[in-house]
Amino acid sequence: MFPETVADKLTDAVIEQAMRLSAEERQELVVSYIVKANEIWLVQGNEGFVMFENGDSVQLPVFPHKDLAQKFVDINEIVGQCANVALDEFTQTWLPGLEKNGVELVMFPTTSDVENLVMTAEDLAAALNGN
Repeated sequence: MFPETVADKLTDAVIEQAMRLSAEERQELVVSYIVKANEIWLVQGNEGFVMFENGDSVQLPVFPHKDLAQKFVDINEIVGQCANVALDEFTQTWLPGLEKNGVELVMFPTTSDVENLVMTAEDLAAALNGN
């Protein structure tokens, strides 16, 4: 399954397995792997980072690995590229800003017809701190 250590490249089999994980398992993977990798992956489009808008909520999709973010881009035909953010910068700058703006985080989404878990910036910060 998913590598215990940080890997630059994931095999196709690992990517396919990860894409089939439940929403809860994908959330756990994000929290555990970004701590090991010391970075988190986002998708950057032509006009900023890709966000989901659903009614009055805005959500930022986040990924534990570049290859999983790229798979999301490919299967959803998004015009964009994968961008990594150092975990320190993400926790110290991004999370407070997202919380202030009411932006939630979608934890490693796959496709729009699959259940995805959403966390608040505050909840993700607490999970990363082991609370």
